[in-house]
Amino acid sequence: MFLSNFTKHFGFFSLLFLLAGSYACQDDRLVNGAVPPDIVLNDINGQSLPLSSIQTGKIVIIDFWASWCKPCIETHERFKELYEKYKDTQIGEANGLTIYSVSLDNKPEAWQKALEKYDIPWPHQVNEPLAFGSPYTELYQFEQIPTFYVIDERGVIIGKNLTYKWLDYELRRRMGEV
Repeated sequence: MFLSNFTKHFGFFSLLFLLAGSYACQDDRLVNGAVPPDIVLNDINGQSLPLSSIQTGKIVIIDFWASWCKPCIETHERFKELYEKYKDTQIGEANGLTIYSVSLDNKPEAWQKALEKYDIPWPHQVNEPLAFGSPYTELYQFEQIPTFYVIDERGVIIGKNLTYKWLDYELRRRMGEV
């Protein structure tokens, strides 16, 4: 009865649009505007460090990487620049920038050595020893690394795998510099 009354008053195409929209809302894709799932893994001291515990009004880069991944290490060099430049800077409504790095090293020793070797400065480092067998690879919808998401101060996704130049531009835009 509802459907016949709806199509009578609003038309068949409106019904299709409504149904397609509700289907799209049920889609669990991580796109801009979506809220990413929480990640709860252990840090270098073996303590639980949930992603949700650091989402305190900052821009957060969620970084999936591994010590054996050369492109990941190259990405970290760019992240170091961004981190040093913006970690304590007001970025629009955000109180700085931080990075939550998820190592997919199945041997925690390799991850810990890489942190020292590459002098990674941000404090939010966790390890997923299940590597690509992790449920987070499915939740975050990726099959290769490096993969990263950018989350704004409200906790919603504003980008995935952005280039350094584009990410820097977006941060400066939020600061009113461009």
